[in-house]
Amino acid sequence: MVCVHCRNEQETERVGALLGRQLACSDVLLLSGEMGTGKSVLTRGLAAQLGIEGPVPSPTFTILLIHEGSGLTLYHFDLYRLENEDELYEMGLDEMIPPDNGVAVIEWPQNCASAMPVTCFRVELAYVPDAPEERMLNIKMPSAEKEQRFREDIEASGITAN
Repeated sequence: MVCVHCRNEQETERVGALLGRQLACSDVLLLSGEMGTGKSVLTRGLAAQLGIEGPVPSPTFTILLIHEGSGLTLYHFDLYRLENEDELYEMGLDEMIPPDNGVAVIEWPQNCASAMPVTCFRVELAYVPDAPEERMLNIKMPSAEKEQRFREDIEASGITAN
């Protein structure tokens, strides 16, 4: 696991871009954390890395937003409003996890835990006590090789990690 300390929103977005460098077609990234910890901010950085231009808002009310980029398509899910996996299955959204032509970023995956893939990227975002702009990100990569490359990218970026 890689623990990253982001001092502000810009660093959180940069970490998203660095994560985006590690993604390949059909990869899934699960984002967990309290409301406002930066899940959508991290996704914006990832989207920029994928060549997606324009706004990348949180899909809270639509559940899924699909963004076409110059490379992979981004399937951005927000499962906050779903009560369980049955709702995901009823909408047919489970068929896009993992996507066959892009990557999936899923906010609030715990709401449909049994529908989530076992092998994936996992990011837990948390507030830093007494530092309202700062966040701690605990990042689990699906392989040691990807973790090593990500650690090298983080170190080169100047962002604090351990």
